[in-house]
Amino acid sequence: MKRAFKIIILFFFLLIGKVVSNDLINEFNFFSTTDGVYKLQDGRKFEASSLNGHFKNNLGNYGNIKCNSLIETIKDKLTFLKVICEIALNDGNKTWTILERSSESFKAGIGESKIIDATGKFKKLRGVKCVYAVTKYSNSSFVIEKCKLKQGLLEELKNNKL
Repeated sequence: MKRAFKIIILFFFLLIGKVVSNDLINEFNFFSTTDGVYKLQDGRKFEASSLNGHFKNNLGNYGNIKCNSLIETIKDKLTFLKVICEIALNDGNKTWTILERSSESFKAGIGESKIIDATGKFKKLRGVKCVYAVTKYSNSSFVIEKCKLKQGLLEELKNNKL
């Protein structure tokens, strides 16, 4: 299982390297704090968490990220994960993203995200869908996200032409 995951992550990184011409690449790292755990009699467990950390992208932006998540597991197998994040950028703008994932293990995995709102020059990113890969260690998470943009939009964002 670990070997298969490493192959998937390697493929993901190779894919990113080949197709970066019009892709927004975001990198996140954050720490999580468990806010509440609910264990049900039927074996399900729900965990609410707060996540705080840092962000950078291939546009040269960086900043802080804060998120809230809800995870559902059944016998330690992930059945549902939903996260909403607010990213505060160094230029004063903000973006809000929803991440969702279902997989056998939440130690690491691949999922989809969507930019649901933004301010300033990033308003044109509303509705953009992304693919992300996450690796967890203890209470830390490392995420790389690739967002396919319309032709020319990445260059416009780089040059602040919006």
